[in-house]
Formats: sequence, C-alpha cells, structure tokens
Amino acid sequence: MRCVRVWFKKMGMSRYVSHLDLMRAMTRSVRRAGLPLWYTEGFNPHPYLTFALPLSLGMESLYESMDIRIEGDSTNNEIFDLLKGAMPPGIEIVSVDDPVDDPKTIAFGEFDLLFDCDNTEKLISSIEQMLSGEELIVQKMGKQGRKKVLKDINLLEFLHSYEISHSSNRVKLTVVFPAGSTTNINPTLLSDVIAERSQEDIGCFVVRKRLMKADMENFR
Repeated sequence: MRCVRVWFKKMGMSRYVSHLDLMRAMTRSVRRAGLPLWYTEGFNPHPYLTFALPLSLGMESLYESMDIRIEGDSTNNEIFDLLKGAMPPGIEIVSVDDPVDDPKTIAFGEFDLLFDCDNTEKLISSIEQMLSGEELIVQKMGKQGRKKVLKDINLLEFLHSYEISHSSNRVKLTVVFPAGSTTNINPTLLSDVIAERSQEDIGCFVVRKRLMKADMENFR
C-alpha cells in the first residue's frame, strides 16, 4: 500500500459543491475509475481520501490536492489515466504525484479576486485606497470558549502581499493570506468589503491558485 497525491481543478458550477459533497463525489469517482484502492478496516470499510485544505463554498481552484492510498504497483501515470475520465463535471485531474509535504506545513494561500464592473479605473482607485491605509476592519467568525462569535479584525494585518491588474471590464486582485490550521483568512472577507465600500455595481468570484509553506515555496 502506498499514498499518492492527486491534483485537480475545481471550476465552473462545481464551486457550489460543498466539501462533504465533494468527498462523496470523489469517492464515487475513484471507485468508478477502477483503482486498486486501499480500504479502511472496521465495520464500514471505505476508501482512504484526505484533502489538504478544504475549499470554501463558492470558490474555484486551480490546484487542489487529494491523497488516496493504493494497493499493488500501479504507476502514477496509470492512476492519472484511470482517473481523468471518471471525474464529475467541473473537476479536472491535473497530475498524480508522490506526496512531498505534510499538509500541516501549509501556511499561505494565493487567491485571485476577480471583479466585473463598468468602471475599472474607479474600482482600482478605490481598492488601492483601502489597501494603502492602516486599517481595514471586518468581522470574522471566531470562538469565545465554546461559543462562536463575530470578532473585529484588521484585515490589513494579515494581508501578506497583493497585486492589481485589469483587462476590459474586469479587475483582478491577487492576494496572499494566511491559510492552514493555525491562522486562516478567507479572502471573501476582502472581496465583500471591497464590493460594499466601492459603491459600484460589481460582481466578484474567487479562485484559489496555490497553497504555500512558511518559506513561500509551493505545497507539494
């Protein structure tokens, strides 16, 4: 038995599939592919599947990872060929590799915030004004004892870097935020406050491009 890391895209309408439903869909897909899967022991055996950092509902992703355990001596290329035709709509296999990094080493995520609007120059000016200040206060769900409560945070304290570009009627804001088990900032906190304060009629969706370790190297 060995572990392999399956990299995949989650695009289009699949961004509205919850993590729990994604797990169910991927379980059916790996079975449909006919992989020599390793099953857990116990009363209800099931294939071993784990995801490095579950994606928030409504986000697309260019590079998600799923670890599975395989029996026998199938190569990574063979596993890739079996999986690529068994995926549901919106899920595309990118590659199959041997795992390198422990998911616990994930520290940052890079995201594209894509805004569709009529006046890109005005929106860019508004964004730059927000991000160049000292504070950008938003409410984030946190814990107080066993209770979940809304807490005010300064989003700029967690923003590691950003870059703005535009084309036609779209503004792209690429940001790096903490991600992982210790600190996790959902980039929709930023996209929501931009949409609210810009006073523009804009649409926005978020794409997670990659996950990185503390040294800013890609999680592999």
